[in-house]
Amino acid sequence: MRNAIRLAAVLFAAKAASFGAVNISYPQNGAVTNSPLHVAASATPDNPSAAIVAIQIYADGGLVYNGPGSTVDTYINLGAGNHAVVVQAWDAAGATSTVPVYVVGSGSGVFLSSPGANATVNGSAHVQATAFSPNQITAMQIYDNGGLINETPGSAVDTTISLSPGSHYVVVQAWDTTGTFFINPVIVNVPGGEPPVQPQAQAAPPPVPAPAPEAGGPQAYVAPNASAKLDIDQMPGWQNCGACSGINAAGPTVPYSMSEGVQSPSVDGKSAVFWLGGSAPFGSAIWWKQLGGNAGATHLVYDLYFYMNNPGASQALEFDVNQAVGGRKYIFGTECDIAAGNAWRVWDTANAHWNSTGATCHVNGNAWNHLTWELERVNGQTHFVAVTLNGYRQTVDKYFSSKPGGYDELNVAFQMDGNRNQDDYQVWLDKVSLYAW
Repeated sequence: MRNAIRLAAVLFAAKAASFGAVNISYPQNGAVTNSPLHVAASATPDNPSAAIVAIQIYADGGLVYNGPGSTVDTYINLGAGNHAVVVQAWDAAGATSTVPVYVVGSGSGVFLSSPGANATVNGSAHVQATAFSPNQITAMQIYDNGGLINETPGSAVDTTISLSPGSHYVVVQAWDTTGTFFINPVIVNVPGGEPPVQPQAQAAPPPVPAPAPEAGGPQAYVAPNASAKLDIDQMPGWQNCGACSGINAAGPTVPYSMSEGVQSPSVDGKSAVFWLGGSAPFGSAIWWKQLGGNAGATHLVYDLYFYMNNPGASQALEFDVNQAVGGRKYIFGTECDIAAGNAWRVWDTANAHWNSTGATCHVNGNAWNHLTWELERVNGQTHFVAVTLNGYRQTVDKYFSSKPGGYDELNVAFQMDGNRNQDDYQVWLDKVSLYAW
Protein backbone atom coordinates (compact mmCIF):
# COMPACT_ATOMS: atom_id res chain seq x y z
CA MET A 1 0.00 0.00 0.00
CA ARG A 2 2.89 2.39 0.80
CA ASN A 3 4.36 1.87 -2.69
CA ALA A 4 0.96 2.48 -4.24
CA ILE A 5 0.51 5.72 -2.30
CA ARG A 6 4.05 6.77 -3.24
CA LEU A 7 3.20 6.19 -6.93
CA ALA A 8 0.15 8.42 -6.61
CA ALA A 9 2.27 11.16 -5.10
CA VAL A 10 4.84 10.88 -7.92
CA LEU A 11 2.16 11.06 -10.58
CA PHE A 12 0.66 14.15 -8.99
CA ALA A 13 4.06 15.82 -8.84
CA ALA A 14 4.81 14.98 -12.48
CA LYS A 15 1.72 16.45 -14.07
CA ALA A 16 2.39 19.38 -16.35
CA ALA A 17 -0.96 21.11 -16.07
CA SER A 18 -4.33 20.65 -14.48
CA PHE A 19 -7.52 19.72 -16.27
CA GLY A 20 -10.88 21.25 -15.62
CA ALA A 21 -11.80 17.96 -13.94
CA VAL A 22 -10.91 14.30 -13.74
CA ASN A 23 -13.89 12.61 -12.20
CA ILE A 24 -13.95 9.01 -10.99
CA SER A 25 -17.56 7.87 -10.85
CA TYR A 26 -16.70 4.42 -9.62
CA PRO A 27 -15.27 3.06 -7.34
CA GLN A 28 -15.77 5.26 -4.31
CA ASN A 29 -12.88 5.85 -1.93
CA GLY A 30 -12.72 3.11 0.71
CA ALA A 31 -14.99 0.70 -1.16
CA VAL A 32 -14.69 -3.03 -0.42
CA THR A 33 -14.93 -4.90 -3.71
CA ASN A 34 -14.81 -8.32 -5.28
CA SER A 35 -12.85 -8.89 -8.47
CA PRO A 36 -13.18 -7.40 -10.98
CA LEU A 37 -13.15 -3.77 -9.89
CA HIS A 38 -15.47 -1.57 -11.94
CA VAL A 39 -13.68 1.67 -12.92
CA ALA A 40 -15.64 4.48 -14.58
CA ALA A 41 -14.10 7.91 -15.07
CA SER A 42 -14.07 10.94 -17.34
CA ALA A 43 -11.76 13.89 -17.94
CA THR A 44 -12.49 17.45 -19.03
CA PRO A 45 -9.70 19.54 -20.61
CA ASP A 46 -8.65 22.83 -19.07
CA ASN A 47 -7.48 24.04 -22.49
CA PRO A 48 -10.28 23.81 -25.11
CA SER A 49 -7.69 23.67 -27.91
CA ALA A 50 -6.02 20.57 -26.44
CA ALA A 51 -8.51 17.73 -26.35
CA ILE A 52 -8.02 14.75 -24.07
CA VAL A 53 -6.53 11.94 -26.11
CA ALA A 54 -6.02 9.05 -23.68
CA ILE A 55 -6.86 7.67 -20.26
CA GLN A 56 -4.79 5.19 -18.28
CA ILE A 57 -5.48 3.17 -15.14
CA TYR A 58 -2.75 2.09 -12.72
CA ALA A 59 -3.31 -0.46 -9.95
CA ASP A 60 -0.61 -0.48 -7.26
CA GLY A 61 1.89 1.05 -9.66
CA GLY A 62 1.23 -1.18 -12.64
CA LEU A 63 -0.45 -0.03 -15.84
CA VAL A 64 -3.61 -2.10 -16.31
CA TYR A 65 -5.53 -0.06 -18.88
CA ASN A 66 -4.56 2.34 -21.67
CA GLY A 67 -7.23 3.61 -24.07
CA PRO A 68 -8.05 6.56 -26.32
CA GLY A 69 -10.63 9.22 -25.58
CA SER A 70 -11.77 11.17 -22.53
CA THR A 71 -13.79 8.46 -20.79
CA VAL A 72 -13.22 4.96 -19.48
CA ASP A 73 -15.65 2.34 -18.27
CA THR A 74 -13.96 -0.98 -17.72
CA TYR A 75 -13.22 -3.78 -15.24
CA ILE A 76 -9.82 -4.75 -13.82
CA ASN A 77 -8.70 -7.81 -11.87
CA LEU A 78 -8.14 -7.02 -8.20
CA GLY A 79 -6.85 -9.36 -5.51
CA ALA A 80 -7.26 -9.32 -1.73
CA GLY A 81 -5.93 -6.42 0.35
CA ASN A 82 -5.48 -2.65 0.14
CA HIS A 83 -5.01 -1.11 -3.29
CA ALA A 84 -4.36 2.31 -4.81
CA VAL A 85 -6.04 2.80 -8.17
CA VAL A 86 -4.93 5.84 -10.17
CA VAL A 87 -6.71 7.26 -13.21
CA GLN A 88 -4.48 9.41 -15.42
CA ALA A 89 -5.58 11.46 -18.43
CA TRP A 90 -3.47 13.02 -21.22
CA ASP A 91 -4.37 15.94 -23.45
CA ALA A 92 -3.11 16.73 -26.95
CA ALA A 93 -0.52 19.14 -25.59
CA GLY A 94 1.05 16.47 -23.41
CA ALA A 95 -0.39 17.71 -20.12
CA THR A 96 -1.49 15.05 -17.64
CA SER A 97 -3.75 14.90 -14.64
CA THR A 98 -4.19 12.06 -12.14
CA VAL A 99 -6.70 11.16 -9.45
CA PRO A 100 -6.22 8.27 -6.99
CA VAL A 101 -8.83 6.23 -5.16
CA TYR A 102 -8.14 3.66 -2.45
CA VAL A 103 -10.09 0.41 -2.24
CA VAL A 104 -9.99 -2.92 -0.43
CA GLY A 105 -10.15 -6.17 -2.39
CA SER A 106 -12.13 -8.98 -0.75
CA GLY A 107 -10.15 -11.65 -2.60
CA SER A 108 -13.33 -13.20 -3.97
CA GLY A 109 -14.49 -12.95 -7.55
CA VAL A 110 -13.59 -13.87 -11.11
CA PHE A 111 -10.07 -13.19 -12.37
CA LEU A 112 -10.06 -12.98 -16.18
CA SER A 113 -6.73 -13.52 -17.94
CA SER A 114 -8.06 -13.60 -21.51
CA PRO A 115 -9.50 -11.97 -23.58
CA GLY A 116 -8.49 -8.41 -22.76
CA ALA A 117 -10.82 -5.41 -22.70
CA ASN A 118 -11.90 -4.31 -26.19
CA ALA A 119 -9.82 -7.07 -27.77
CA THR A 120 -10.14 -7.69 -31.50
CA VAL A 121 -10.18 -11.37 -32.46
CA ASN A 122 -10.75 -13.31 -35.67
CA GLY A 123 -13.75 -15.58 -35.27
CA SER A 124 -12.83 -17.05 -31.90
CA ALA A 125 -11.62 -15.97 -28.49
CA HIS A 126 -9.51 -17.76 -25.90
CA VAL A 127 -11.31 -17.47 -22.56
CA GLN A 128 -9.17 -18.15 -19.52
CA ALA A 129 -10.32 -17.33 -15.99
CA THR A 130 -10.25 -18.51 -12.38
CA ALA A 131 -12.61 -17.82 -9.49
CA PHE A 132 -12.37 -17.74 -5.71
CA SER A 133 -14.89 -17.60 -2.89
CA PRO A 134 -14.75 -18.48 0.82
CA ASN A 135 -17.18 -21.22 -0.21
CA GLN A 136 -16.37 -23.77 -2.87
CA ILE A 137 -16.81 -22.64 -6.47
CA THR A 138 -19.00 -25.19 -8.20
CA ALA A 139 -19.18 -23.98 -11.79
CA MET A 140 -17.94 -21.42 -14.29
CA GLN A 141 -20.18 -20.15 -17.10
CA ILE A 142 -19.54 -18.06 -20.20
CA TYR A 143 -22.26 -15.82 -21.69
CA ASP A 144 -22.16 -14.13 -25.10
CA ASN A 145 -24.52 -11.12 -25.30
CA GLY A 146 -26.64 -12.66 -22.54
CA GLY A 147 -26.77 -16.22 -23.93
CA LEU A 148 -25.12 -19.13 -22.11
CA ILE A 149 -22.54 -20.76 -24.41
CA ASN A 150 -20.28 -22.72 -22.04
CA GLU A 151 -20.43 -24.25 -18.57
CA THR A 152 -17.47 -25.87 -16.81
CA PRO A 153 -17.47 -27.48 -13.35
CA GLY A 154 -14.94 -26.23 -10.83
CA SER A 155 -13.19 -22.92 -10.29
CA ALA A 156 -11.33 -22.48 -13.59
CA VAL A 157 -12.16 -22.28 -17.27
CA ASP A 158 -9.78 -22.42 -20.21
CA THR A 159 -11.54 -22.77 -23.54
CA THR A 160 -12.02 -21.23 -26.98
CA ILE A 161 -15.39 -19.82 -28.04
CA SER A 162 -16.59 -19.09 -31.57
CA LEU A 163 -17.81 -15.55 -32.24
CA SER A 164 -19.63 -14.10 -35.23
CA PRO A 165 -18.58 -10.75 -36.77
CA GLY A 166 -19.53 -7.77 -34.64
CA SER A 167 -19.43 -6.70 -31.02
CA HIS A 168 -19.73 -9.24 -28.20
CA TYR A 169 -20.39 -8.61 -24.52
CA VAL A 170 -18.74 -11.68 -22.99
CA VAL A 171 -19.37 -12.44 -19.32
CA VAL A 172 -17.55 -15.07 -17.27
CA GLN A 173 -19.66 -16.03 -14.26
CA ALA A 174 -18.85 -18.25 -11.27
CA TRP A 175 -21.17 -19.83 -8.70
CA ASP A 176 -20.31 -21.09 -5.23
CA THR A 177 -22.07 -23.65 -3.02
CA THR A 178 -24.22 -20.96 -1.36
CA GLY A 179 -25.62 -19.73 -4.69
CA THR A 180 -23.53 -16.55 -4.60
CA PHE A 181 -22.33 -15.56 -8.07
CA PHE A 182 -19.44 -13.45 -9.35
CA ILE A 183 -19.06 -11.99 -12.85
CA ASN A 184 -16.32 -10.47 -14.99
CA PRO A 185 -17.49 -8.82 -18.26
CA VAL A 186 -15.43 -7.83 -21.27
CA ILE A 187 -16.18 -6.48 -24.75
CA VAL A 188 -14.66 -8.39 -27.67
CA ASN A 189 -14.87 -7.33 -31.32
CA VAL A 190 -14.75 -9.55 -34.40
CA PRO A 191 -13.97 -7.70 -37.68
CA GLY A 192 -16.68 -7.62 -40.29
CA GLY A 193 -19.55 -6.45 -38.11
CA GLU A 194 -20.51 -3.34 -36.21
CA PRO A 195 -17.74 -1.80 -34.07
CA PRO A 196 -17.90 -2.54 -30.35
CA VAL A 197 -20.26 -0.40 -28.29
CA GLN A 198 -19.74 -0.18 -24.55
CA PRO A 199 -23.02 -0.82 -22.74
CA GLN A 200 -24.00 2.15 -20.60
CA ALA A 201 -22.37 2.00 -17.21
CA GLN A 202 -24.22 1.17 -14.04
CA ALA A 203 -25.66 4.27 -12.43
CA ALA A 204 -22.87 5.92 -10.44
CA PRO A 205 -23.46 5.64 -6.69
CA PRO A 206 -23.57 8.71 -4.43
CA PRO A 207 -20.58 9.64 -2.27
CA VAL A 208 -21.41 6.94 0.28
CA PRO A 209 -21.51 3.57 -1.55
CA ALA A 210 -24.26 1.12 -0.68
CA PRO A 211 -23.23 -2.35 0.44
CA ALA A 212 -24.95 -5.22 -1.32
CA PRO A 213 -28.20 -5.97 0.56
CA GLU A 214 -27.38 -9.68 0.37
CA ALA A 215 -24.85 -11.99 -1.23
CA GLY A 216 -25.66 -12.42 -4.89
CA GLY A 217 -27.93 -9.37 -4.83
CA PRO A 218 -29.07 -7.25 -7.75
CA GLN A 219 -26.70 -6.08 -10.47
CA ALA A 220 -27.87 -2.49 -10.01
CA TYR A 221 -27.33 0.34 -7.58
CA VAL A 222 -29.46 0.15 -4.42
CA ALA A 223 -29.50 3.14 -2.04
CA PRO A 224 -28.31 2.62 1.55
CA ASN A 225 -31.73 3.63 2.89
CA ALA A 226 -33.69 1.29 0.60
CA SER A 227 -36.30 -0.99 2.07
CA ALA A 228 -35.84 -4.61 1.01
CA LYS A 229 -38.47 -7.28 0.55
CA LEU A 230 -36.49 -10.51 0.19
CA ASP A 231 -37.53 -14.08 -0.70
CA ILE A 232 -40.94 -12.91 -1.86
CA ASP A 233 -41.28 -16.26 -3.66
CA GLN A 234 -41.64 -17.90 -0.21
CA MET A 235 -44.10 -15.39 1.28
CA PRO A 236 -47.64 -16.63 1.89
CA GLY A 237 -50.68 -14.91 0.41
CA TRP A 238 -49.92 -14.81 -3.29
CA GLN A 239 -53.02 -14.03 -5.35
CA ASN A 240 -53.71 -15.27 -8.86
CA CYS A 241 -55.98 -15.05 -11.86
CA GLY A 242 -56.27 -16.94 -15.13
CA ALA A 243 -58.69 -15.52 -17.71
CA CYS A 244 -58.32 -11.99 -16.32
CA SER A 245 -54.67 -11.98 -17.39
CA GLY A 246 -55.66 -12.20 -21.07
CA ILE A 247 -56.52 -9.48 -23.57
CA ASN A 248 -59.16 -7.10 -22.18
CA ALA A 249 -59.13 -9.22 -19.00
CA ALA A 250 -61.09 -11.88 -20.86
CA GLY A 251 -58.62 -14.48 -22.03
CA PRO A 252 -59.26 -18.23 -22.36
CA THR A 253 -59.65 -20.29 -19.21
CA VAL A 254 -56.75 -22.72 -18.73
CA PRO A 255 -55.39 -24.70 -15.77
CA TYR A 256 -52.44 -23.32 -13.81
CA SER A 257 -50.77 -23.72 -10.42
CA MET A 258 -48.12 -22.40 -8.00
CA SER A 259 -46.21 -24.31 -5.28
CA GLU A 260 -43.69 -22.93 -2.80
CA GLY A 261 -40.79 -24.53 -0.93
CA VAL A 262 -39.30 -26.46 -3.87
CA GLN A 263 -35.80 -27.72 -3.10
CA SER A 264 -34.72 -28.55 -6.65
CA PRO A 265 -34.14 -26.67 -8.82
CA SER A 266 -33.41 -23.76 -6.49
CA VAL A 267 -30.69 -21.19 -5.84
CA ASP A 268 -31.09 -20.80 -2.08
CA GLY A 269 -32.77 -24.12 -1.24
CA LYS A 270 -36.38 -22.99 -1.66
CA SER A 271 -37.97 -21.87 -4.92
CA ALA A 272 -41.55 -21.48 -6.13
CA VAL A 273 -42.71 -23.41 -9.19
CA PHE A 274 -45.39 -22.12 -11.56
CA TRP A 275 -47.16 -24.31 -14.12
CA LEU A 276 -49.36 -23.40 -17.10
CA GLY A 277 -51.27 -25.96 -19.15
CA GLY A 278 -54.51 -26.59 -20.97
CA SER A 279 -55.42 -26.66 -24.63
CA ALA A 280 -56.87 -23.21 -25.43
CA PRO A 281 -54.35 -21.24 -27.53
CA PHE A 282 -52.64 -18.28 -25.88
CA GLY A 283 -53.95 -19.04 -22.41
CA SER A 284 -52.20 -17.28 -19.55
CA ALA A 285 -52.09 -16.84 -15.78
CA ILE A 286 -50.82 -14.15 -13.45
CA TRP A 287 -49.70 -14.28 -9.83
CA TRP A 288 -49.03 -11.29 -7.60
CA LYS A 289 -47.98 -10.55 -4.02
CA GLN A 290 -49.05 -7.41 -2.18
CA LEU A 291 -46.22 -5.83 -0.17
CA GLY A 292 -48.04 -2.92 1.47
CA GLY A 293 -48.01 0.73 0.47
CA ASN A 294 -44.79 2.72 0.17
CA ALA A 295 -45.78 6.17 -1.03
CA GLY A 296 -42.32 7.61 -0.44
CA ALA A 297 -40.59 5.16 -2.79
CA THR A 298 -39.70 6.60 -6.19
CA HIS A 299 -36.92 4.16 -7.13
CA LEU A 300 -37.48 0.41 -7.46
CA VAL A 301 -35.20 -2.53 -8.27
CA TYR A 302 -36.94 -5.83 -9.04
CA ASP A 303 -34.44 -8.66 -8.78
CA LEU A 304 -34.99 -12.40 -9.18
CA TYR A 305 -33.82 -15.70 -10.61
CA PHE A 306 -35.96 -17.82 -12.93
CA TYR A 307 -35.56 -21.29 -14.45
CA MET A 308 -37.57 -22.60 -17.43
CA ASN A 309 -37.88 -26.21 -18.48
CA ASN A 310 -39.03 -25.39 -22.03
CA PRO A 311 -38.67 -21.79 -23.30
CA GLY A 312 -40.10 -22.80 -26.67
CA ALA A 313 -43.48 -23.49 -25.06
CA SER A 314 -43.84 -19.91 -23.85
CA GLN A 315 -45.25 -17.00 -25.80
CA ALA A 316 -43.90 -14.57 -23.21
CA LEU A 317 -43.02 -14.07 -19.54
CA GLU A 318 -44.03 -10.96 -17.63
CA PHE A 319 -42.25 -9.51 -14.59
CA ASP A 320 -44.15 -6.56 -13.13
CA VAL A 321 -44.12 -4.06 -10.29
CA ASN A 322 -47.31 -2.12 -9.55
CA GLN A 323 -47.48 1.00 -7.41
CA ALA A 324 -50.39 3.28 -6.53
CA VAL A 325 -49.70 6.64 -4.88
CA GLY A 326 -51.92 9.67 -4.34
CA GLY A 327 -54.74 8.39 -6.52
CA ARG A 328 -52.44 7.53 -9.44
CA LYS A 329 -51.63 4.07 -10.77
CA TYR A 330 -48.12 3.24 -12.01
CA ILE A 331 -47.77 -0.08 -13.83
CA PHE A 332 -44.17 -1.13 -14.38
CA GLY A 333 -45.08 -3.97 -16.72
CA THR A 334 -42.21 -5.74 -18.48
CA GLU A 335 -42.46 -8.64 -20.92
CA CYS A 336 -39.83 -10.93 -22.36
CA ASP A 337 -41.54 -11.74 -25.67
CA ILE A 338 -39.89 -15.10 -26.32
CA ALA A 339 -41.95 -16.18 -29.33
CA ALA A 340 -41.62 -12.85 -31.13
CA GLY A 341 -37.87 -12.55 -31.35
CA ASN A 342 -36.70 -12.64 -27.71
CA ALA A 343 -37.30 -8.93 -27.16
CA TRP A 344 -38.21 -6.87 -24.10
CA ARG A 345 -41.42 -4.85 -24.19
CA VAL A 346 -42.70 -2.46 -21.52
CA TRP A 347 -46.20 -1.28 -20.60
CA ASP A 348 -47.69 2.14 -21.33
CA THR A 349 -49.97 2.61 -18.30
CA ALA A 350 -52.08 5.50 -19.60
CA ASN A 351 -52.69 4.03 -23.06
CA ALA A 352 -52.77 0.35 -22.05
CA HIS A 353 -50.49 -1.19 -24.62
CA TRP A 354 -47.04 -2.74 -24.97
CA ASN A 355 -44.10 -0.84 -26.44
CA SER A 356 -40.88 -2.24 -27.88
CA THR A 357 -37.60 -1.27 -26.22
CA GLY A 358 -34.91 -2.50 -28.59
CA ALA A 359 -33.49 -4.61 -25.76
CA THR A 360 -33.07 -8.36 -26.20
CA CYS A 361 -34.00 -11.12 -23.72
CA HIS A 362 -32.23 -14.37 -24.52
CA VAL A 363 -33.49 -16.89 -21.95
CA ASN A 364 -31.41 -19.95 -21.12
CA GLY A 365 -33.49 -23.13 -20.89
CA ASN A 366 -32.89 -25.61 -18.06
CA ALA A 367 -30.58 -23.13 -16.35
CA TRP A 368 -30.95 -20.29 -13.88
CA ASN A 369 -31.38 -16.82 -15.36
CA HIS A 370 -30.69 -13.73 -13.23
CA LEU A 371 -32.95 -10.77 -13.98
CA THR A 372 -32.82 -7.21 -12.62
CA TRP A 373 -35.12 -4.36 -13.62
CA GLU A 374 -34.29 -0.77 -12.61
CA LEU A 375 -37.43 1.38 -12.38
CA GLU A 376 -38.35 4.93 -11.34
CA ARG A 377 -41.54 6.89 -10.62
CA VAL A 378 -40.94 10.50 -11.66
CA ASN A 379 -43.18 13.48 -12.54
CA GLY A 380 -46.30 11.34 -12.72
CA GLN A 381 -44.64 8.87 -15.09
CA THR A 382 -43.22 5.38 -15.07
CA HIS A 383 -39.56 5.34 -16.07
CA PHE A 384 -38.08 2.04 -17.22
CA VAL A 385 -34.40 2.70 -16.63
CA ALA A 386 -32.51 -0.49 -17.54
CA VAL A 387 -32.68 -4.28 -17.58
CA THR A 388 -29.90 -6.76 -16.78
CA LEU A 389 -30.27 -10.41 -17.79
CA ASN A 390 -27.44 -12.83 -17.01
CA GLY A 391 -24.92 -10.03 -16.57
CA TYR A 392 -25.87 -8.19 -19.78
CA ARG A 393 -27.15 -4.69 -18.89
CA GLN A 394 -29.19 -2.78 -21.49
CA THR A 395 -30.42 0.77 -21.13
CA VAL A 396 -34.16 1.14 -21.82
CA ASP A 397 -34.90 4.75 -20.76
CA LYS A 398 -38.62 4.73 -21.60
CA TYR A 399 -41.18 7.06 -19.95
CA PHE A 400 -44.96 6.63 -19.88
CA SER A 401 -47.78 8.52 -18.15
CA SER A 402 -49.62 7.06 -15.17
CA LYS A 403 -53.41 6.88 -14.88
CA PRO A 404 -55.97 7.75 -12.19
CA GLY A 405 -57.02 5.09 -9.70
CA GLY A 406 -55.81 2.67 -7.11
CA TYR A 407 -55.31 2.80 -3.37
CA ASP A 408 -51.81 3.13 -1.94
CA GLU A 409 -50.12 -0.17 -2.72
CA LEU A 410 -46.94 -1.82 -3.90
CA ASN A 411 -46.78 -5.32 -5.34
CA VAL A 412 -44.78 -7.59 -7.60
CA ALA A 413 -46.29 -9.86 -10.23
CA PHE A 414 -45.32 -12.70 -12.54
CA GLN A 415 -47.26 -13.89 -15.60
CA MET A 416 -46.90 -16.89 -17.90
CA ASP A 417 -48.30 -16.68 -21.44
CA GLY A 418 -48.99 -19.80 -23.47
CA ASN A 419 -48.18 -20.14 -27.17
CA ARG A 420 -50.43 -20.96 -30.11
CA ASN A 421 -50.35 -24.68 -29.22
CA GLN A 422 -50.71 -23.99 -25.48
CA ASP A 423 -47.85 -26.37 -24.72
CA ASP A 424 -47.45 -27.08 -21.00
CA TYR A 425 -44.39 -25.60 -19.30
CA GLN A 426 -43.02 -24.70 -15.89
CA VAL A 427 -41.07 -21.78 -14.45
CA TRP A 428 -39.30 -21.70 -11.10
CA LEU A 429 -38.69 -18.37 -9.34
CA ASP A 430 -36.14 -17.91 -6.56
CA LYS A 431 -34.64 -15.08 -4.48
CA VAL A 432 -37.41 -12.74 -5.65
CA SER A 433 -36.62 -9.34 -4.15
CA LEU A 434 -37.86 -5.77 -4.38
CA TYR A 435 -35.78 -2.80 -3.23
CA ALA A 436 -37.50 0.57 -2.85
CA TRP A 437 -36.33 4.03 -1.80
